[in-house]
Amino acid sequence: MIMTLVLAGSLAVAPLSDAEIKSALLTAKDFGKGTGVLVRDVDAGILSTFRVDHARCMEALKGYDAAFGGTRPSAWTFGKVAALHQVFTGNAATIKSLKAAASRVGPACDGQTGFRGESSFKRKKVANLGDATYAFQVTFDYVPYGLGRNATYVSEFVVVAYRSAVIVYQGQSGKGRSTWPTTVKNTKKAVAKLKKVYAKRA
Repeated sequence: MIMTLVLAGSLAVAPLSDAEIKSALLTAKDFGKGTGVLVRDVDAGILSTFRVDHARCMEALKGYDAAFGGTRPSAWTFGKVAALHQVFTGNAATIKSLKAAASRVGPACDGQTGFRGESSFKRKKVANLGDATYAFQVTFDYVPYGLGRNATYVSEFVVVAYRSAVIVYQGQSGKGRSTWPTTVKNTKKAVAKLKKVYAKRA
């Protein structure tokens, strides 16, 4: 029994340091020409503000915001690619709670509509890119600052758990159409970058 506990402790993966999180964030070089990146503190826990009239979905959205909410260093892109990339870390219990929160949104909210900005939710399918992968899409109308007309936004979330980290990549489009292939491609880059951070620990 004692030997089992010692072995389990030795296999535990330590959370990422602040420096490692910064290293794991995507940069302009990762996106290529025509895309700039700002690293700034962002709180992306806003899904529950869409207020869906469906108890199971609303519970999932609130759970997601509770787990993933709070300001943290984020790679926010502009130009050719619009996206938000965040890296979360913690002990085994924290990673388990993040995975649980992310896993509920797609199944609970697929096909649901919200009261804010003609919002709608859709479950997305993607190959597993880490230890576990979850994906969903939110479409909503929004009035950009300085403009008097609505624009339809599509925000595609891919959440990937790997070791003691969870990354969230949000591909965004203000033109009302999906950019799913680009979102998946850049999520793969984010996962590869995260794996390099862990590889440097060896």
